[in-house]
This record gives sequence, C-alpha cells and structure tokens, in this order.
Amino acid sequence: MRATILPLLALLSPVVVAPRASAQGAAVSLQAGVAPFEGGHELEIGARFSPRTPLGVDASVDVFPGYALLGAFVGVADFSLAGNLRLGSVAGLELRAGPSVLGFVAPGGAGAAPGYNAGLGLVLTIDSRTSLRADYTYRRLTIGDEAYRIPSLTAGFLLHH
Repeated sequence: MRATILPLLALLSPVVVAPRASAQGAAVSLQAGVAPFEGGHELEIGARFSPRTPLGVDASVDVFPGYALLGAFVGVADFSLAGNLRLGSVAGLELRAGPSVLGFVAPGGAGAAPGYNAGLGLVLTIDSRTSLRADYTYRRLTIGDEAYRIPSLTAGFLLHH
C-alpha cells in the first residue's frame, strides 16, 4: 500500500504548494526533468519558486518518484540568490547559485547530503498568463567523505495570475 501512496504524494505535493506560493508573489513553475543518479537517469519532478524582480531568492524542491516505488522518499532542495535579466519582451534569463540538500527517508533510516548549486534558467513568455521554462542546475553534494556531481535538466510551465 505504501508503495502506491508515496508516488502519488510525490506527484501531488508540488501541485498543492504552487498556487499558494504564487499568490504570495513568487513566480511558480511546475517542472519535470532528468538527473544522472547512481549510474542511470532518474525522473525528477517538483516546483520552482523564482523572484519576479531583477534580484531575489529562488527555491526549487524536487522529488525522485522512482525511489518511492522502492518504499523510499528521495528529494532535493536548492535555495539560491537569483538574478533575472530580460532578453526582450518574450524572454528572460535567470542566473542563480546557493546551497542545496539531498534528503532521503527509507525503512532503514534517513539522511541528508549538503552541498551547493549553480544554475541557469531560460523563461519564454507565451502570453500574459503563460510562460515556459527550461533550467540546467549543477549540484555538488557531499555524502560521507565523497563529493558527488548531480546535475539536472528540467522543463516547466508557469501560469501567471
């Protein structure tokens, strides 16, 4: 039963949080992508909360739903100082860097791996209510005495109010 509920919770949590954050002023995008992880590529889904101003704080919270099928919850959170640059009337570029943490909860225990991230996002405005977003995030996380590179490539959409 738990193996069925965890993927559903992982998929629904960004959908529940995004409208609340958007109402508070952040540009919220739902995103999905891939991250190389343990010798393969893992699906990554979540939400990104970006500043609407030229300089601000960006936060991204993503989960890896494939691990939920194994009874584990694995996710990554990135918190960054972000700078936005308009590239004309329909495009914008966001540069960001800051701390990251990868966390997991499994039947055998729980843990976290701290690190840092740096990334680049391209936002294309479709109309006054809709934008598309593509992001590359480089992460370097420490697990024990080892440092691991865990980059990701995500695409998402924003619905403006």
